[in-house]
Amino acid sequence: MMNKYHNKNNFMSLSVMSLFLAGTSISAMADDYYPASLFNIPGTDSQLTNEDIDVFKDNDNAPGKYKVTLIINNNKIAVKEIDFVLKKNNAGDEKLIPCLSLEEWKNAGLDFPLSDNDDTDGCLNINGIEYTHGYLDLNTKVYALTTPQSYINKDKLEALAQETWDNGIPALFINYLFSAVNRQHNDDSKDSYYGNIQTRINLGAWRYQNYSTWMNDNNNKNKWKNISNTLSRNINSLKSEFTAGNLYSSSQLFDSVKFRGVRLTTDRSMDPVSKTNYVPSISGIANSEAVVTVVQNGEIILRQSVPAGPFNLTEYYPMNNGGNLYVNVKETDGSEKNFIVPFSSISTLEKKGNVRYSISGGTYDSNNKGNGKKINQAEIFYGLTDFVTIFGGAFVAGGYQSGGIGAAFNFGAFGAITADVLHAKATLNNDKTSAGNAFRVNYAKRIEATNTSVSLVGYRHFDTKFYRFEDAMSYDENRNDRSKLKNEYTLSLNQPVFSGNSSLNLSAVIYEYTSGKKQKSYNTGFNSSFNKMNYGIYYNYYQGARTENGKNNTYNVSMNLSVPLNIKDNAIWANYNISSDGDHQTLQTAGLSGNYGKNQQGSWDIYQSQGNKGTGNSGGLSSAYRSQYATVNAGYSYSKNNKNLSYGMNGSLLATQYGVLAAPALQNTNALILTKDTAGIGIINGQSAQTNNSGLAVVSGMTPYRKNNIVIDTQTIPDDTGIENNIINDIVPTKGALILADFNVKKGYKLLITLKTPDNKEIPLGAKATMPGDAEYWVSNFNTLYFIADKEKGDIRVTWKQDGNMQQCVVRYDITGTLPKNGIYITELNCQREI
Repeated sequence: MMNKYHNKNNFMSLSVMSLFLAGTSISAMADDYYPASLFNIPGTDSQLTNEDIDVFKDNDNAPGKYKVTLIINNNKIAVKEIDFVLKKNNAGDEKLIPCLSLEEWKNAGLDFPLSDNDDTDGCLNINGIEYTHGYLDLNTKVYALTTPQSYINKDKLEALAQETWDNGIPALFINYLFSAVNRQHNDDSKDSYYGNIQTRINLGAWRYQNYSTWMNDNNNKNKWKNISNTLSRNINSLKSEFTAGNLYSSSQLFDSVKFRGVRLTTDRSMDPVSKTNYVPSISGIANSEAVVTVVQNGEIILRQSVPAGPFNLTEYYPMNNGGNLYVNVKETDGSEKNFIVPFSSISTLEKKGNVRYSISGGTYDSNNKGNGKKINQAEIFYGLTDFVTIFGGAFVAGGYQSGGIGAAFNFGAFGAITADVLHAKATLNNDKTSAGNAFRVNYAKRIEATNTSVSLVGYRHFDTKFYRFEDAMSYDENRNDRSKLKNEYTLSLNQPVFSGNSSLNLSAVIYEYTSGKKQKSYNTGFNSSFNKMNYGIYYNYYQGARTENGKNNTYNVSMNLSVPLNIKDNAIWANYNISSDGDHQTLQTAGLSGNYGKNQQGSWDIYQSQGNKGTGNSGGLSSAYRSQYATVNAGYSYSKNNKNLSYGMNGSLLATQYGVLAAPALQNTNALILTKDTAGIGIINGQSAQTNNSGLAVVSGMTPYRKNNIVIDTQTIPDDTGIENNIINDIVPTKGALILADFNVKKGYKLLITLKTPDNKEIPLGAKATMPGDAEYWVSNFNTLYFIADKEKGDIRVTWKQDGNMQQCVVRYDITGTLPKNGIYITELNCQREI
């Protein structure tokens, strides 16, 4: 389904009318109707009457057909033309209702009790249904109905919600990143370059994506690598996503495996009660301008320069649904720190009756001996009760078969436990067969008394004859299998302290191998704030990676302090941190950092460091700026015998039927803003987003399968431009969609006219005003008319009904030489003649 989000031709601006309403003291909403004197009802001093006004007295709108958005209990149902009629309620008063039959209401997701309401004329009288109320708002063209939840057919409503999902418009995306570093060590100078390109083509529900990288190190040889190609689409009826190409199999029961083939998996984001995907934050402290590299399953998923001081990285995309993150922090002087961040999104508990599955098939994609082997994997999870989920699966490949079963239990106050058992039979490359078992237990709990979140406590054991698929494929008889994993322990917890202003975090990973070798990573940190100051203490221990001095373990203790020094509207911080490692090498760093720009879209950092044991002085500065076209960055740093100069740029190019647009790097799901050749209009919920000369802008980071709103910054609308509504509500994109948000922009002169008849009487509320070209508007409260005119002068034909007879007059406006107030021409005019 592809929708174009826009608003029709109703320029009745609530913000304009509020200028008049703000000065009144009429409690119009107190009695569900406006005072008759306000609307010139017969019997008042006003001689001019509009017979339709009796309807407005109690209903605000006249009967008739209107194209509106039907919303039930805040759920968007449909956009359709509905005939609105008057029906009596239980008190005998006439109220405006949509003329829909009982069957039509059922199709809209409602099971109304019939009681005494009849449907003989095809219009079910909802005025008589208890606790059910509706309101027609022609300014926003919405009919909103509220009704008890017991009348809601949830299954039907969910099916209707899917009809509002928008696959977007055809588009070509190119996300690009380029970075360069010049390193000088004494008299030796080396340059290195890195870039990546993520290309995507959208056509209907289909998404084609390519991810490629480029590197050029000191040998001046270009190294292009095609990381992945995928073709995917949503399958709404199954609430699933189909993907073909370079993929990873599910990691919930078996270890994730890279393969080339197809995958069909449940997409919980399509479910209205689903939880969003989780990725852990990667945090630490850089002693200088450093490069952070994150590796998952042997692939670099993030490489980013960070300034000196604490960093917290959350904007990265794991290659699959599991697998620990191996983090390397390389400082300006070449020193390195390593740690592991546990990562698993094993949300195995399902609601009663829910089914979640993943099916994969293709050929193994690896550099080891098993490359090219056919593989098939299936996993299924079923909510047996509200407290128990059972699951199982199978992994079958050439020379390898594995099966597993498990269960997850919700013990309420005692936490949740997941346990599973695997059995695998592998034919090794020496033609020997090995069969063994593995089991795993994970525990999660939130301790209410202390507000402690134990997000992951895990233990996993492999017996000596159990081989994971990749272990079996890389088996080497001469190695005697001494590097095979035997036990794995994981822990991750968070403890808020000091009334929630502080937190203590702890994570640990321990691997034990059959050779007796152990690999360990412990990370703990304390973060707090006091009187706008932020400070933290961190400890990191890593064993298993051999360092430059030959040691097999290392630790680091650090502390940081950040104090705000805001100047005018720009955020500025004074920063200090000190760190010490296992060799008692201490480094102190002091500096300033801040943001600048109207939307704080620019950032800068400057620091100076001093260390002992011959480290000497070091320092640097860096800056980044996010414009409406791209993000650019540059930095310089130095240390003893080393100088580094870095610069880079990242952004995106977007091509659609509406033109080509340059923008900062786009996320997965986006919205294209269309303002019809009007440049400079800002988008409030899009940092730095501003329409270009073609009237195009893009807002990134829309939430798929959820309602999204886009808001225009009204202060950026030119004086000669009018926008019917500065908000477009309830856009529901599918995953990866580029949806079109068309703001109905009209160029011209904005007029607010107070109308009078030739004999200086009032023009009533609800009178119709017809412009040249047959554009229609309605006279609003206080006999005012707001519209946008194409020309500086013209005629307006006004019609209304009085005593059953149609009345007409013509108003001639001429604003030549008149100065507007805040872009609006305000005047009072009388009809020149009656027709």
